[in-house]
Order: sequence, then C-alpha cells, then structure tokens
Amino acid sequence: MLIGLPVGDFSENVDVAGGFSGHLDVGLAHSVFSIGGEAAYLWYGDTSRKAPLSPTIPDIVVTVNTQNTMFLMHGRLRAQRREGRLRPYVDGLLGFAYIATKTSIEESIDCDVTGCSNLGSTNLDDFTWNLGGGAGVQIGFGPPPDRFRLDLSVRYLAGGEANYLREGAIRVVGDQAFFDISHSRTDMVAVYIGLAIGR
Repeated sequence: MLIGLPVGDFSENVDVAGGFSGHLDVGLAHSVFSIGGEAAYLWYGDTSRKAPLSPTIPDIVVTVNTQNTMFLMHGRLRAQRREGRLRPYVDGLLGFAYIATKTSIEESIDCDVTGCSNLGSTNLDDFTWNLGGGAGVQIGFGPPPDRFRLDLSVRYLAGGEANYLREGAIRVVGDQAFFDISHSRTDMVAVYIGLAIGR
C-alpha cells in the first residue's frame, strides 16, 4: 500500500493520493548495495455524475466517471543491511511521473464475442521528472532465513512541474466541458507499507 502526501504548491490542489507499488532489485556482489526499479500507481481523485447519453437521446442516462491518477517509475539504488530480522535501508531514486485525468462511461457501449468496451477519453495528461530519497526498515518474520519481511518506508519525491486537473476541475455547462487546469511542481512525501520477499 502506498500513500502520497502532496507538499508545497501541489498540496493546494491535491489532498492525498493512495495506491499500490511494486519493486525488484539485484544485489551487487556481497556488498550492502543493490540496484533495481519500482513502479507505483496512485489515485488522487474520483468523481461520478449522471448525464444523458447525447442531446439527441436524452432518455438514456449513463454514469460518467472521472479518475485522476499518477503513474511513477523509478530506478533505485539501495544500501541495506543484509542479515538479521531488522534490516534498515536508505534509497536514492530517479525517474518520471505520468499524471492524467480520464473520463469514461460506466455502462458498456459496444459488445461482441471478445467482450464489452466502454467509451472514454483522456482529458489531460503530462510527463515530468522525479527525484527522491528516503529510508525504511524491513522486519523479518517466520522461520530463518526470514525470506518474508514487513517493509516500511518514507520517501521525499521532488517532482518537476506539470499540468494536471485536480478533483472536480471539469465543469459541464450545457453541452460544453470546461477544464480548470492547474500547474505546479509535483512534490510529495510517499509512505509505503508492504511485503518484501527475497534475500
């Protein structure tokens, strides 16, 4: 589980983000260092409304969902104690963030033998760089050699500037949609609670 707490200008438009992440790394010989990568997917807003399918078909009402999301991808260098039930570590991260707002119709529109599809569109998206660092600890449990460990960490992610839509930034007036676009750095504190498996 991952919780993103925006800071600075980003916190004025986004309250909190939640999601999940995964990582994979490889130890460098017998040293305390390892290199790897990690990816995270976060939601920072979700709204729904009812609307006619079209102006010419006002008697069919559908559910319109709007989701605000972020995808983070980082390369990572870690220094970590290799032995013991308590294994603290420090991380350095470098990568990018993809931030997007997408709107779709909840009801299935087109169905065939392969399944059903939903009508949707990306309202706004942007890429920006991401640089961060943090620390954490892994706590082993079960029989030796503690292959399963509770993983707790906190990172500060310094994000570049991006254009994005905050939750509720799409206004529909009549048959037109207006976007209140925000622009700021995308800095955040990331709190991670998960499970680590391996050496």
